[in-house]
Amino acid sequence: MADQVVLRPAMPGEDLDALAVALTDAFTQARAALEGGSPVVAVLRAADLEGQGTPVDAALATGILGMVRTLGIEGAKPGWRINVVAGGEGDDEAVEETVAVLAGSSLTGQLLQVGGANLGKVVA
Repeated sequence: MADQVVLRPAMPGEDLDALAVALTDAFTQARAALEGGSPVVAVLRAADLEGQGTPVDAALATGILGMVRTLGIEGAKPGWRINVVAGGEGDDEAVEETVAVLAGSSLTGQLLQVGGANLGKVVA
């Protein structure tokens, strides 16, 4: 089996043109890796998945999550493995541990949230 590919998309902030490029790049990289036999993990910020960043960052994060879930379903028969790991500030170690565990896992199409980023409400 080929090495795991980890996608860490740059968040576009408010740049809609960068959003389109980032989504296309993530899909192209993921599809190539999966077809080559490599498992894929996309690393995202939990805050972006929860809409706590910019609207464009949230669009990228949720777009990638949707892509991961779709590729997980569509790739079940050929054995594709693709997942998302999301964490908050200070959760880098937990994110990296989870990414490493996924290299040998049979999970696919899943969102794994680590750390305390999604516990309670963020104070504005």
